[in-house]
Amino acid sequence: MSISFGGSTSLSCGDPEFEAKIKADALTPEEAEAIGCPPIYWRGDRSTPEPGLPLSQPGFMIAEPTYTPRTPDPAVAARVNQAWDRIERWLGAHASATLRTLKFGADPQDLARWEATRSRRLPDDLYASYLRHDGADGNPGAGFQLPPSYTLLGVSDIDSENWSKCQDLVMEGDLDAADPEHGVWHGSLLAVGGDARGRELFVEPRTGRVGEAAWQEKLKYDGPMGWPSHLAMLEALAGALERGAALRDWHPVVTAGCELRWADDPAPARPGCAGGPRPSPSPTPTVEPTPEKPTAEELRAGGCLPTRRTPRVRMPGPRVTAEVNAVWRRIERWLARKAPATYTLLRPPARPLDIARSEAAMGLRFPDDLRASLLRHDGGGSWGFGPAPFYELMSAKHIRSEWKMLCDVGGDLLGYWWDGHLIPFAYANDGGNLFVDTRTGKTGEFFNEEGITLEGDVVWPSYLALLKATARSLETGRPIRGWRPEVVKGALEWESTRG
Repeated sequence: MSISFGGSTSLSCGDPEFEAKIKADALTPEEAEAIGCPPIYWRGDRSTPEPGLPLSQPGFMIAEPTYTPRTPDPAVAARVNQAWDRIERWLGAHASATLRTLKFGADPQDLARWEATRSRRLPDDLYASYLRHDGADGNPGAGFQLPPSYTLLGVSDIDSENWSKCQDLVMEGDLDAADPEHGVWHGSLLAVGGDARGRELFVEPRTGRVGEAAWQEKLKYDGPMGWPSHLAMLEALAGALERGAALRDWHPVVTAGCELRWADDPAPARPGCAGGPRPSPSPTPTVEPTPEKPTAEELRAGGCLPTRRTPRVRMPGPRVTAEVNAVWRRIERWLARKAPATYTLLRPPARPLDIARSEAAMGLRFPDDLRASLLRHDGGGSWGFGPAPFYELMSAKHIRSEWKMLCDVGGDLLGYWWDGHLIPFAYANDGGNLFVDTRTGKTGEFFNEEGITLEGDVVWPSYLALLKATARSLETGRPIRGWRPEVVKGALEWESTRG
């Protein structure tokens, strides 16, 4: 069975009984559309719409419609821009690193296109705010933060956040939960902030109110970050920064990296974080100088320019293979019984030649435990199985492409942001990896914002040690370094035990 969610996502499951239950529980397309969510279409059903012609089909020229930007209320727009002026001045004087993460304003044509194609209208204060800053750079919980740790989102993030929330609503089939006042989400809500724990700050478009959403929790309009409007929130934020006072429950503080964060207690001003005024995005953004490309010697030293070699198939030793397979049998048994949705996503074994080609392209030799694991399962599948807290095991080909991408973008940061001697083996959809260091055999973690981490909870003596600990956590239910296994709708998830 295949499922098309909103005409854009396919899901599949090999268990007919489980498939029938999923289909029976889900909202109908009409019910999904009534709550502002993309519908689920079950391929093979007569009600499923036929796919349209691809945009690039030869002989067809599809012209892009012209969208006319609108002008938000001048008085509202003026107040929004004044609030941002005050925020930017404070950031320039006290937290210049955060000032640089603010993106330039959205193209008016893009805002007009968004409203027209979705038949929705953004509140004027939010519309004006997007014209000033279309979100901020950084992973969830980084970049420009709204208290306590919401990253400012752009207009394109509205759809991705709504898609994620709507998928839960539609699959669970709970219409009572799809209430913009007292439910857990509604397709009309506009996400304007998100954090690393999966919480959203949103605007309710009918009234303009700001509220908070968290997974499986009731929407909050009267919580710590509830506001009568987006504009009221921006003006209160500007005032708190200027006074050095708390905004609701949180005080503005500046990190050693000159970034704005929010804390329970105040902290003295940090010297040396002034960065001057932000350049104007009009008529065009300031062009950043192009960094020099690393030399061949620098690439070679960083492990990213390996000597060309012919792929050579190597098989792992029998003892390691037996040990890895024994651990995988424990994991497979648990997943089959407890988390069948995750179990069905496990990929078949990798071809030995695919592993050999990845090794040759990377100039590295995979540790025997990783090689044996790939020969058992060539990855955990998309949004599938992986170690805590939110990783999925990668295929041999994905390992190679991820390694190449990180080497390509590493530039002059090779050696401490990324290093070509590392083998990424697990992937997080927010831009992180777990890796094995071929020089030590130990695991570590990589994130776009922080680079390489070689100490703390992410370090294990080997890939096999991590796999064993994961199997033990599944079987016993005991946490693995602060994360406990949990099954949600037949899928394995990891829940923090640290609150």
